[in-house]
Amino acid sequence: MKKVVKLFITSFILSLLTFNIQAIFANSDSTDEEVNKIEHVIVDDHHEGHHIKANFIPDKILNPDDSLYQAPDSAKEYIGIYKGTAEVNQLGLSIHLILSIEESGLFNLAYYFTKIDNEEGQRFYVDQEEKIQSVEAPYRDLVILTGGLKDFEGGIGSGLIRKTLSPVLLLDTNGKADKFYPYQSLAYELRENYQDARVYQNLGLYIIDKKIVVDINHLIGLDKKEENTIILNATNNEHEDYFLVEQKTYEILQDAFDHYLNNYNDFVLDFENSNDFVQVIQAMHLKTNASFPPDTTFELLDPKKVNKQAHNKHTYALLINKQILYFYDGDKLHVTDQVELIDGKYSSNKWQTN
Repeated sequence: MKKVVKLFITSFILSLLTFNIQAIFANSDSTDEEVNKIEHVIVDDHHEGHHIKANFIPDKILNPDDSLYQAPDSAKEYIGIYKGTAEVNQLGLSIHLILSIEESGLFNLAYYFTKIDNEEGQRFYVDQEEKIQSVEAPYRDLVILTGGLKDFEGGIGSGLIRKTLSPVLLLDTNGKADKFYPYQSLAYELRENYQDARVYQNLGLYIIDKKIVVDINHLIGLDKKEENTIILNATNNEHEDYFLVEQKTYEILQDAFDHYLNNYNDFVLDFENSNDFVQVIQAMHLKTNASFPPDTTFELLDPKKVNKQAHNKHTYALLINKQILYFYDGDKLHVTDQVELIDGKYSSNKWQTN
């Protein structure tokens, strides 16, 4: 059943999938990310089953001046996992951070937000009984980055390696975090090829007086009218958020490339079950790990109730807010915002498809 969709068509259909979404989800936390230029791809058989390769895993890491990156001598003293939480009053949010420092001097840092008023949005999944369930949205507006510790006047500073990721977190049939889906990267960044990576761009992470300090305003790009720094405390790899920093960002991209890219310019559109289908549809809507407003409704339909031809038994249908209908016929994805229920079947005179 492994069907693929051409990249340029994928980008087109994904843009169509968001029509009327702004009106329907007027209070959604979704934000658009910057569109990156698709770079030239190298034809190669480096990856089995692929006709192109992606060099996300760097051969070496450099400083901005092209010299080889080396960890500060004292970095090994701070190997471990750290976490912390602070309020960001300007945004009405709390920020949660988890940090993993390695012997190499590289680190993975993840942060996400919760609302101070505790009014969180929701996410959906399909349980093992094929019923739609909702849970409080996990890790709202998640950002993951990889960097390197650097010698800094008065202590140790930090620099970013390549780009940050804002992946959508897909849920399993128990409503638990399952895997990362770097939505925007699938469309734009998975075509890029790198030889090396560089440590650059101060992140606002410092080690001063043997304490790990984060300048929150610097990290998330807020106006520094009020100082907002926190000290991260040591924890262990059993912490519930540890999986957020198990992989470097370039490892996440490489995994996504190997899993989702089938062929030259082709991304897999293949659902093993209805939960896979629902998770990908959510990713298309949200674009980042945002959430749906509490009054949003998801309804998993019997595909036989949709007046649309199926190509094989692997068909799925989803109705959002009784206004947007998605139908996967085993080959192509169809969507409409003009739904009619006639004689027990859902129909439309205006479908968009890939």
